[in-house]
Amino acid sequence: MMLRFITFVVVVSVVYYLIKGRLRGKTIKNVRHRYGERTQDTVSARLKEIAYVFYSAVKDSSTCDVCMALDGRHLLPGHKMLSNIKPPHAGCKNTQGCRCTLVYVTRDEEGGREIESFLRKHGGMCDRKAIEKAFPA
Repeated sequence: MMLRFITFVVVVSVVYYLIKGRLRGKTIKNVRHRYGERTQDTVSARLKEIAYVFYSAVKDSSTCDVCMALDGRHLLPGHKMLSNIKPPHAGCKNTQGCRCTLVYVTRDEEGGREIESFLRKHGGMCDRKAIEKAFPA
């Protein structure tokens, strides 16, 4: 009798979680379908506000050479290399994992538009030294 009860509870819980998962999946699909257009507009509007992106590495003894070389790299938001270096990236040799980040700068921030136009003139990507030389503090 006890074995039948345990079997019944296991079967009911498995069916419950299967149904719950399916309902959750359909709900997410319906929400995406219903609000997908509005969400896409919001994302593209926010991307239009971004002037440029720069790579920031943690500069300590654990930082790998790959991350150190990418530190300070400035890119336009649509640059093809951005997807390759987006942290945490596979090329990082740090045993703790990649601790780098991308910093997004909007056009409203000081110097945002100027650095954006500088990057456009130089192929969409520059290192920190080129930016500091063009825009001394």
